[in-house]
Amino acid sequence: MSPVPSLGELAAKFGGRVSDGAETVPSGVAIGSNHIEPGYLFIAAQGARVHGIDFLDDAIARGASAVLTNREAKYPVPSLIHPDPRSIAGLVAGEIYATSKVSLIGITGTNGKTSTAFYLQRLLSNLGQDSGLITSHQQFAGDEVFDSELTTPEAPRLHQLIHKMSQAGQKGAVIEVSAQALTRDRVQGLRFKVAGFTNLSRDHLDDYETMDAYLAAKEQLFTSRLSDMAVIGCEDDWGRSLYGRIEIPKVGIGKGLDYELELRTRGFKVSGKAELEANLDIAGPMAKNLALAAVMAIESGFEPAKVEAALHKIDLQVPGRLEPAVEGSNVYVDYAHTPAGVEASVQHLLAKHGELVVVLGASGNRDQGKRSEMARACRGVTKLFVTDQHPRDEDPALIRQQLLVSAEEAEVDATEVQDPARAISAAVQFAAGRAVLWCGPGALKYREIAGVKEPFDARKLAREALEQ
Repeated sequence: MSPVPSLGELAAKFGGRVSDGAETVPSGVAIGSNHIEPGYLFIAAQGARVHGIDFLDDAIARGASAVLTNREAKYPVPSLIHPDPRSIAGLVAGEIYATSKVSLIGITGTNGKTSTAFYLQRLLSNLGQDSGLITSHQQFAGDEVFDSELTTPEAPRLHQLIHKMSQAGQKGAVIEVSAQALTRDRVQGLRFKVAGFTNLSRDHLDDYETMDAYLAAKEQLFTSRLSDMAVIGCEDDWGRSLYGRIEIPKVGIGKGLDYELELRTRGFKVSGKAELEANLDIAGPMAKNLALAAVMAIESGFEPAKVEAALHKIDLQVPGRLEPAVEGSNVYVDYAHTPAGVEASVQHLLAKHGELVVVLGASGNRDQGKRSEMARACRGVTKLFVTDQHPRDEDPALIRQQLLVSAEEAEVDATEVQDPARAISAAVQFAAGRAVLWCGPGALKYREIAGVKEPFDARKLAREALEQ
């Protein structure tokens, strides 16, 4: 076999039938036509709304040399017909890109995945291991920066990004791994040196129905099929349950476990298997995320003293995560969109500032039951402004009504302002110097309304509200 397998060799290894052009050797592979480069194999599979074959002409125009699909037809490029292209997409990409050359670290959980991933990538770079990054917010491959379409990309795109990192000389990659990525084969063909777990709380029950099923989806990352060892945050019953079930080498962060964490008003201390202290301007949930990143760096093989030194050189601000709208201001934009995430951010800022005004919206087409819990998580705030987030295909007025009813039940003083730009402006004006927290949009650059992603920048709107 050649270093990169031909279409015929892929068929022999993974099944399927080549119509013609069995000798065609793809230069790469992509499942979205927008990621096609000259010589690529285009994977055309059934999506949520359309079939990928509808984009074949666009893929060919961008340089696709062959297509892998389940649709039988005569195509203008060589084709590999397979009954379930998505089921082998990651394996095919792994063969073509040889991504095993990059040392991978994965992070899953409900809240804190993105922040932990950013911190760990920065720590590794400070420790001399230039590493790429793949998160729900951004993807870094060498000097290239890409906006994210999914928390964890489809398998071919994930392999493509890791290949770009390898070509750029990066030896490592930190990847945010969602539950959907694990149950929909998006990490197929990859292996993680270390896998980390932040926490588990209510989210995605539209997909998994029960918390037990949601945890089981996350648990797949911590098996010998995907990872060499695990670092588990054991702050609650879900984390402790997961820790007890894992059979690969593991360490736990929690009372009486391998590592114990002491959060402070400035920074944190880790003790147990290794000792380190971080006297930094960070506290609350973000300090917890940074501590997990530090432990994962240690478990990746770096000396604790060097990790501690690297901590004190790190950039502590993660885009859209408890991010001040203007440096030094007390108006924050946060990605919190789960009950536990909202509660953690609200309680942290209440402890820090004493009083707090909150702007909150909820997404459509997702776990509806969590909306009432998100509103109740705002107990103790001075004022809540209920607005729109991503209504998607739902009536936004009904989403707002769910939040308002639950806020009233929780005795939270709430006001409805449909337009998010007006809501943040009203919140800043009402606050009159008090702290303001805008939960939901974080650093996203769009809002999804009736299936259309419209440009939207919450951080920019928050800055403008301050300037007014």
